[in-house]
Amino acid sequence: MRKDPTLACLLNLFLLGTGHIYLGRVAKGLLILAVGVALGMIVWPATVLVTVWAMYDAYKTARKMDRVTVARERVVEKTV
Repeated sequence: MRKDPTLACLLNLFLLGTGHIYLGRVAKGLLILAVGVALGMIVWPATVLVTVWAMYDAYKTARKMDRVTVARERVVEKTV
């Protein structure tokens, strides 16, 4: 199933880690949320950095997942 990279990125903006959860990477999403909250309690700017990184990573992961999905769809079309 194809995932929208922009949506994955924006979900992290609204709630840290949800972009990864949307992509099916639940453990990674929860870890990002926990790290973001923990760092936010200590140093607020660190949460901003974690959020920006999570947005970038979710976008990059969704693009990678889409390339794999498209490649699989092409293989299936050729075999049918």
